Amino acid sequence: MLKKAVCALLVLCALSCCLLPASAAAAQPTGVITLKLKSDVAGCLYLNSDNFIEITSDNVVLNTNRDAPVSVSDYAGTVYYCPLVAGRTYYVNYELVAADGYELPDQLNEDDVQIECDKGVTVYSVQIVQANTRNDNGETTHFKGLLIRASVVVDSNHFWKRVFGFLYDIYLKIRAWSLY
Repeated sequence: MLKKAVCALLVLCALSCCLLPASAAAAQPTGVITLKLKSDVAGCLYLNSDNFIEITSDNVVLNTNRDAPVSVSDYAGTVYYCPLVAGRTYYVNYELVAADGYELPDQLNEDDVQIECDKGVTVYSVQIVQANTRNDNGETTHFKGLLIRASVVVDSNHFWKRVFGFLYDIYLKIRAWSLY
């Protein structure tokens, strides 16, 4: 009788150890995501992602699965690696993932993401994306992320810097234009 009781106790302990991590691993929905997109990024590189975005809720974080969670391009779609110039317009992609303990929804509703934008920032799209990244050792990691696409007119405290940046942007557009 004692052997049966000990066996039953060991079985219960083994089952509780298996079921406990499954209940702890269940992630809760993110709820409302609140962000602020900044335009005072003159002189910043795309690697300085904290200067581009301020996450005011604790349910998402910047995507660390990639080299840089913020990518910057010019009007032609060319990736921009140099410091940003005041007055110029850039197109910025922000990549975020759910924080530990949270899970992004499969589709976004209108009220799921609240974005506050500085002067000069225009949001074009907010969407859930499925992506894969390859690690240095060749392993592929699958993740669900939040992708925000926006245009940013870089702001500056100096009026003339903004004017010269705007004129330089027009000059580059004219120079790149071609009939062929």
